[in-house]
Amino acid sequence: MEEFYCVFSFQTVNHALAFEKMIKEEGIEVKLMPMPRQISTSCGTAARVSCDMEEIIKEICKRRSIETEGFHKIINKNENLWFSKFMNKKKKD
Repeated sequence: MEEFYCVFSFQTVNHALAFEKMIKEEGIEVKLMPMPRQISTSCGTAARVSCDMEEIIKEICKRRSIETEGFHKIINKNENLWFSKFMNKKKKD
């Protein structure tokens, strides 16, 4: 079973923090997390969001001048990834 989630990536942690604050102000659920290895092997911060909110969030970013690096759909082919299990458990709680 393939499992997926979506994230926005950023060039700096400050951009990620500004994104989180403004997206929450718009009433949209967002969770900052380490940058998934599928995007970059360097350290960084990503923001996990609902995949179906992509266009709405992009419009908010444009309107509020929030800088993002990109939007990514992350596919996990291995259900044994501990971080995915942790994030999904948190989401259910």
